[in-house]
Amino acid sequence: MALRGFNIYSKRSEDGTYNVLVENSHLNKFLYLKNGVCADIESGEGSTLKSTYNKISSGYGLAGVLKADQADSYLLVITGAFSEGNILNSDVYKVTQVEFIPLSFEPPLRLDVKLVDIQRLLSSGNFYFASSSDNTNALDLTKSRQNSGNNSQNNIFIWNLRLKCLFHKFGIDTRVWVQTLICGSVIIRTIYVSHITAKVAIVSRLSHERVGTRFNIRGVDDRGYVANFVETEQIVTYADKEVSFLQIRGSVPLFWEQPGINVGSHKVKLRCLESSLIALNRHYDILIGRYQSVTTVNLLGHKEGEKLLSETFQHTYKKSNYAAFPLTSFDYHTSMKSSKQAAKDFVKHLLSSFGFCVFYAEDGVAKSRQDKVIRTNCLDCLDRTNSVQTLIGIEMTTALLRTLGILDLKPGILQRFEDVFKEIWLKNGDHCSCIYTGTGALDGKSKLQDASRSIARTIQGNVMDTAKQESFDFFLMGHTFGNKSYDKLSNLVEYSFVNQDSLLNEDSTFVQELVDRRNEYTTHSPVSIFVGTWNVNGGKNMYNVAFKHEQSLVSWIFPEVIHRPYDIVAIGLEEIVDLNASNIVKAGTTNQRVWLEGILKVLKEVTQHDYCVLACEQLVGVCSMILARQEMTPRIKQLDIDEVKTGAGGTIGNKGSVSTRMVVDSTSICFITSHFAAGQNEVKERNEDYNTATRKLKFEKGRQLQMHDSVFWFGDFNYRINLPGEEVKTLVRNCDFEVLRQNDQLIQQLCSGAVFNEFKEGALNFAPTYKYDTFSDDYDTSEKCRAPAWTDRVLWSCEKDVNVQQIHYGRSELKTSDHRPVAAIFELYSKTPNVTKFRSTLEDILDSLGSPDHTVVCTVSREDVDTTAILRKLESELMLIPVSTKKCSNGLVLYFQNNIDAITALSMDGIELAPGEKVSVRLRNQNWVQRYADQLVKNILKDRSCPVDLNLCAPKLMEKLELASSPVINPRLPAVPPRPVIPARTQ
Repeated sequence: MALRGFNIYSKRSEDGTYNVLVENSHLNKFLYLKNGVCADIESGEGSTLKSTYNKISSGYGLAGVLKADQADSYLLVITGAFSEGNILNSDVYKVTQVEFIPLSFEPPLRLDVKLVDIQRLLSSGNFYFASSSDNTNALDLTKSRQNSGNNSQNNIFIWNLRLKCLFHKFGIDTRVWVQTLICGSVIIRTIYVSHITAKVAIVSRLSHERVGTRFNIRGVDDRGYVANFVETEQIVTYADKEVSFLQIRGSVPLFWEQPGINVGSHKVKLRCLESSLIALNRHYDILIGRYQSVTTVNLLGHKEGEKLLSETFQHTYKKSNYAAFPLTSFDYHTSMKSSKQAAKDFVKHLLSSFGFCVFYAEDGVAKSRQDKVIRTNCLDCLDRTNSVQTLIGIEMTTALLRTLGILDLKPGILQRFEDVFKEIWLKNGDHCSCIYTGTGALDGKSKLQDASRSIARTIQGNVMDTAKQESFDFFLMGHTFGNKSYDKLSNLVEYSFVNQDSLLNEDSTFVQELVDRRNEYTTHSPVSIFVGTWNVNGGKNMYNVAFKHEQSLVSWIFPEVIHRPYDIVAIGLEEIVDLNASNIVKAGTTNQRVWLEGILKVLKEVTQHDYCVLACEQLVGVCSMILARQEMTPRIKQLDIDEVKTGAGGTIGNKGSVSTRMVVDSTSICFITSHFAAGQNEVKERNEDYNTATRKLKFEKGRQLQMHDSVFWFGDFNYRINLPGEEVKTLVRNCDFEVLRQNDQLIQQLCSGAVFNEFKEGALNFAPTYKYDTFSDDYDTSEKCRAPAWTDRVLWSCEKDVNVQQIHYGRSELKTSDHRPVAAIFELYSKTPNVTKFRSTLEDILDSLGSPDHTVVCTVSREDVDTTAILRKLESELMLIPVSTKKCSNGLVLYFQNNIDAITALSMDGIELAPGEKVSVRLRNQNWVQRYADQLVKNILKDRSCPVDLNLCAPKLMEKLELASSPVINPRLPAVPPRPVIPARTQ
């Protein structure tokens, strides 16, 4: 079928509104869009309207409607497509061009940069759709052949699912209008077997969950979805028979990352195993739910960080709920250096244990199903994975042809099929690689070509990947990207539902109401948080402070008796290394490891609880450590880290900020450690450092600092006291802190609104923490004789409906640095949704907002009703004019601009148009509150915590994980002196 039969028309109405009309000329149907309303109209009315509109575009179908923000929506029209061939009675097309048509104003001369980037992404040749004669029975590329009739699965391969929300809201059959898109690769070839045509194809589907570029997105997320998850299906059709074999690939399902090449080398970074175990279990929950049984093939090697990642994966997998399923490790690079035949031998051995398992159907009726799948991974799931999956596919060709009964029909038939499959598997690998890295696969056949592609990948990863990542995110999230209300709602309701539900996506008022009233349907749990900051002066004397009996870290971390162990410990260390040229280029982590080990030991010995390292990030001299009590890890999700350099204009990072964000239960928290510009008079520079951090610190899905429920900001802010040094010392000796506070630069800047808007700080009822002579109680006696100041601070902010209480704020008398450490203890009350309360609040909000499609149906008793009489009555009696109308049996369907108009129209129910002709008026969606409440309540985030194996982390592995892979310093720690008494251990 010639697909190019979708025509787009537009017109500006007399009331100034911009109207769009879409025609499907194949089916003689019309779609009308105006003021956020979408209605399918009769062909006769559509033809009449068409004659008064201007044709502005034509294409192969719609990709949907992208809502860029609350005011601007765009109709995406597929205007360019290349035929990839025909298989299973459907034509498959590659998208080559997409046009964006605004629905609220006339098309501008130039699109916004974000939209241009999405347009470029969609036109990159990585998106495909299938079409048939009526487009309602087309091949579903988003599902494997054996799942083609299964509508119960969450389809993670439909990339334009969100773009269908407007159509779903108004009950439009999207199969008539919207082409369902996959991202990946579709390659089809024809092979003649005697007089019958056989078709072979490889279809690779990239999941839209945890999608991204190579160095931006790695590993697994809290819901169990992994980066670069691709389902690849090898299909052969012959006469009325079809057979297929499915393989999958995906990033190692742990929390890990691998930064791109900036200053210094990139290496693998991992999070604590307890968090990874929970996510790994959820990942295999998803896989077993989709594929029933999984054989995992791990191709990681033994160089650099790969060995650590591979060992951690194997260790965690053995502790998981799915340890009984096979996990096979094969060091691809090392083995292939020994023998070029090694990979083939490995694949043959793998398949012999895997067994014969394919999907087979005759006349569309399944005769056998593939009930297990091979999951392959290497570091980035590209070149090594491509090679092994290709070998598996080629090896399976014999089984596929034997199942179809054509293996022995003609001499050399197997070789012909294998040759074709080798060619299309190679192209498939290139396509998958291009999506993830921007270049083709490295196949090892040409050293020059591989070197060229490796250089291109490096440039791509460091220069272009960030922009491409933003395009992925904005396309998949639209106006919810970086939206505070939607982000808060996604902490309460399953993210996938928030991102795909038509009501949540189309009605921001509903979302805001749900967020504003969250205290009505959540329970609150206390979370004890310790926040500490210390400028350790290059860490020169760390052994004296952390590891001497009389100078124990206990006095800092446990400044007073606590009644229960801390749930979260956030510690910021400044100048953990000397800020010299060599450290700025590549800061060592030896000091970091020693401090981390010392802090963990103190926490363990005092509280008798184990603590996990959620984050340990170092930006030259700024080091941020976020630890959580092991029992807390199931309650923590969405952990993300970012950093901003601010020294020397942000180019070298001798000053800067490191931030870690997370969600505890359903409450978002952000911890920021900062070191601002030094100097008595550099207030403006310090303010600029703060503003730079506020502006540049960003996290996944467009999250920013101001979007969090609570923010704890601590560090060496370097704000001074505007008094002479001797006067300050005198006031300190007299404990006259009030005068000092009045002259404190940070307090002055806070009061003027220059920095830390809406932040709070506890009372400064302790002596200034800077600058001391080391190992002394004397303030600076050097030639510079700096005036004492409260340079080291802890501030916090929280939303109005979030309860945070400060329990302690003070300093500790550790003397090994020219600063004194500062400690703060907080009690934060996290939120968890209660299903019963949630439903009650939800129904109340839905009742108040009215039907989401603001559509009513008006009918009268006789069939030959004059529909214009109904419209005249509406206008004369109620002053209402619908946006659009559509004839229905004995009446009209009326589409209104808003719910108020729709509800007002219901008052017409029972009015007589003429003697004996009463109008019946009802909402088109009956009992919609009940139905929608049922649906939303199913997706509320329930307690998904699972038992944590307290013996999970083998000591040697934890040493590598938490203290990095280089030699570990093990200082001799003395017995911790008696300090706080903590009640018996509780879960």
